[in-house]
Amino acid sequence: MDAKIHMVATASEVFSFLKKNPNSIHEEVFQYISEYINQQKIRDEKTKIAMIGSAGKAFEMAHKNPTIPEKILLKDFMQEIPGILDKIEE
Repeated sequence: MDAKIHMVATASEVFSFLKKNPNSIHEEVFQYISEYINQQKIRDEKTKIAMIGSAGKAFEMAHKNPTIPEKILLKDFMQEIPGILDKIEE
């Protein structure tokens, strides 16, 4: 599966988690995402790093825009994917 698809799925997981747990702190979200990544049985380290990067960006976006619906956040997140991948390449 393409890394970009995993990144979108991870961001969606973050948005869903925060919707159900709006007062969650950073550590709780990343513990949840770590478990999610393990469940997906991703072997490619670069994909795992991309998923973690996408979780961080999704968390940031959700906290900056708490009233924006999940669909719009996900759409906006998709525009951020190239930048996340560029940072990973560095």
